[in-house]
Amino acid sequence: MSFVFGCALSLLQVANPVHEIKNPRITIVELPELTIEGAKYPTIVQAGDVLYVNYFIEKNKITRLEQRRLINGAFTPPTLISASKNLMVNWADRPRFALGHDDSSLVTWLESNGHGYGIKYMFSRESGAAYTEAKWLHQDQEGAEHGFVSLVPLKLGGFFAVWLQGGAFGTEDAYQTSLMGLVINADGVLGDEFVLDDRVCDCCDTDAEIFDSGNVVVTFRDRSDDEERDIYYVRGNPLEPDSFSGAKPISLDEWKPNGCPVNGPAIASLGRHTAALTYCNKQWSTPRLQISQSNGGGKKFGLVTILSAKNTIGRADIAYLPEGIPVAAWLHTIEDEVWWVARAVPRKGMAGPREKISKSSSARNSGFISLASTATGVIACYNDGDDIGFSSIEFEQAAADVVDTEVE
Repeated sequence: MSFVFGCALSLLQVANPVHEIKNPRITIVELPELTIEGAKYPTIVQAGDVLYVNYFIEKNKITRLEQRRLINGAFTPPTLISASKNLMVNWADRPRFALGHDDSSLVTWLESNGHGYGIKYMFSRESGAAYTEAKWLHQDQEGAEHGFVSLVPLKLGGFFAVWLQGGAFGTEDAYQTSLMGLVINADGVLGDEFVLDDRVCDCCDTDAEIFDSGNVVVTFRDRSDDEERDIYYVRGNPLEPDSFSGAKPISLDEWKPNGCPVNGPAIASLGRHTAALTYCNKQWSTPRLQISQSNGGGKKFGLVTILSAKNTIGRADIAYLPEGIPVAAWLHTIEDEVWWVARAVPRKGMAGPREKISKSSSARNSGFISLASTATGVIACYNDGDDIGFSSIEFEQAAADVVDTEVE
């Protein structure tokens, strides 16, 4: 969290204590002036006053992975990350980017490795201004599939990376996927890999958050021996791999989908408070997006609350407003139209009303939404037809929202 954002948060919480806010309302404004034409599958990261946007775009019949920075309301010229002929564009598995505490940065993406695909990474000491040569993130080069990366910056420098890794073609483990992790040190050098869970869902995204203690919570879709695929988490210190707990459920839905649902979890944190989203579309039930919150740095999550049910498509993300309230965004069908929508969720009480962000479609090329916390609210980034669109989400509180002064 930046100093400016931290000060703004402190002042706002004095005026509107987060534990008092019930039924929080949000205001959403589209930002057409930020549209990136011809680009797709974005991810965003906010650091201080700078918003980093990573995306794919085709120029002169060559697909490029580019990055832009939004500074003072205007984009910088694009920085080329990769234009390799082996670049792999996947609607569900987007590039990842993280800023370190020492102005370093790390970016990852997918490339073909001749018999499947793997994860390439580049490291920078200058917040993405100049990168090292691209290298493979993982030791394994035989596995058919590697992807769905999550990155967090470590307090003393460097990064922690997690990803999904499939078995090699032609082996009995070819279709068993593991959740892997490793530390990239402050010089961009890879540490030893370790297994966080040896059997997980094949193509659902992962997500991770780090706390001041140095502990990280990694969320993912598990895969049991009888093919239940519910959302689980592990927690530990990446510098001490043996400290990671065994996998624990966030949501026990006992869902047995026919294959991977391509709808992983999303997690966000503010201080020691954490909120995680899970999606389920169990047979003979209604599809639903659920939220579970934690007040102890992700040690234990509370009961799951249904955030959205009928007509929920998922592909969700979550981020915190400066007022300390998480906002969830997802894809939803409304009267035969598909929209990106959002809803604020208090730590106690009823969630606020659902609000529309932007019209979309249920097709795969609509991709996933990406959220980032800013000093004034949350910014949303998403595929908007053939372009990338942006919207701002801000808190709007009415007097009736303050109904309780109980402190947790």
